[in-house]
Amino acid sequence: MIFANKFFLTLLPVVLILYFLLRTRAQKYNVLLLASWAFYTWLSPWYLWVLLLLTVIDYTAAVRIEDATNPRARKRWLVVSIVANLGLLVAFKYTPFVYDNALELGRWCGLAVTERHWNILLPLGISFHTFQGISYTVDVYRRQIAAVRSFRDYAFFVAFFPQLAAGPIVRAVEFLPEMVTPPTPSAQQVAEGLHLFLIGLFKKLVIADQLDVLFVSPVFANPGAFDAAAHRWAAVAWAAQIYCDFSGYSDMAVGIAKWFGFELPRNFDLPYLAANITDFWRRWHVSLSAWLRDYLYFPLGGSRRGAARTYLNLMVLFVLCGLWHGATWAWLAYGVYNGLLMCGHRAFDRVATGRGFWDALRASRGWAAFAWALTLSQLVAMLILVRMNSWADGWLMLKSFALFDVWGLWSPRVPVWVPLLVALVALGHLCGKLKLTAPAPLRAAAQVGAVVALVAFTPGVTKTFIYVQF
Repeated sequence: MIFANKFFLTLLPVVLILYFLLRTRAQKYNVLLLASWAFYTWLSPWYLWVLLLLTVIDYTAAVRIEDATNPRARKRWLVVSIVANLGLLVAFKYTPFVYDNALELGRWCGLAVTERHWNILLPLGISFHTFQGISYTVDVYRRQIAAVRSFRDYAFFVAFFPQLAAGPIVRAVEFLPEMVTPPTPSAQQVAEGLHLFLIGLFKKLVIADQLDVLFVSPVFANPGAFDAAAHRWAAVAWAAQIYCDFSGYSDMAVGIAKWFGFELPRNFDLPYLAANITDFWRRWHVSLSAWLRDYLYFPLGGSRRGAARTYLNLMVLFVLCGLWHGATWAWLAYGVYNGLLMCGHRAFDRVATGRGFWDALRASRGWAAFAWALTLSQLVAMLILVRMNSWADGWLMLKSFALFDVWGLWSPRVPVWVPLLVALVALGHLCGKLKLTAPAPLRAAAQVGAVVALVAFTPGVTKTFIYVQF
């Protein structure tokens, strides 16, 4: 696991000490850049060249865009950046998928073809740092930010190690102004960073990994061996697992960045309290949702070109969002599913808004509870799609989840720890909703308790973060 291993826990204190001992801006950023490249090399030793190549291309393209006086030259360099980033992303991430489906098509046509006996290992964080590079050159092209003239500064922006592997997706317009003077963390930032780091570690090791090992993986691996109630609990536990796994990484990344004085954007905002699918995508993986909105949806025309074009733009947006997550038919189905839900919600909202009966109904508490339950059910069903081992297994799980009955809430096959860990996720959302803040002594006690729980309940569980694989 990236943030809980000997190499990282040795590297981090050394880098922090050097960062605070060194005097000049250049020295501090040289240390952070070298540490970030060392971190990348340790996790993805064969692919440092990918990160370096794209860093050089995007750095050069942005400078040329800013210096060019000819609009065509500016656009050419923007295209170079986008094609380089997307080209390498597609080559590494989608080549096996395209190859396998070409083989399948050949078999369907009666050709004699052999199975693929090779694979391509994804470079670390390629889905994230390519989007950072594209947003940077696009912002320079739009004249929203000046091109960075120091290669070291730009390379550090791209490779900053807390968020390098799995985000959040950091934009240059947000991060580069923080770099003007090396920030000195306040006592509050240090305390907040520690809190976020421990919370993230707790989410990952105590909740996400334990749910996976205890229950989620066994049920999804062989759903036929479990009853319908176990299927339902496994689906809900999987929703809790992926949230704690990914938001846990984001919490830790934001917390570590605070120790250096940097503020990274928030990536989650209590997503399972969403009242509709649109609200969910404002709360889940916020940095990706905002990136897709600003660099894909708006350039496509957004909602400015009529209803039909808006629905088409939403479908394109979410199909590409699904494929960004993974090159499989299941992830494509995930994208189509979300696109249809978004179009359906938008159509309903357009019809219902401004009508007295519907406005009164939607303002009621009963509707709020119904909308939340419906949205959460849609989200759990969506997540089954991307965890299933086969379409048959997924259909079995979806049937069990959809044919819900209040008497089928329990099964002897469900370990008692599963509902307790799921309840912790629900409690965290509830506390966030009520904006409960604990006094400093209680927070300190909670942090000590988190450390004790990590030591006591997570022996030998070192599963990598799920979104690192994207």
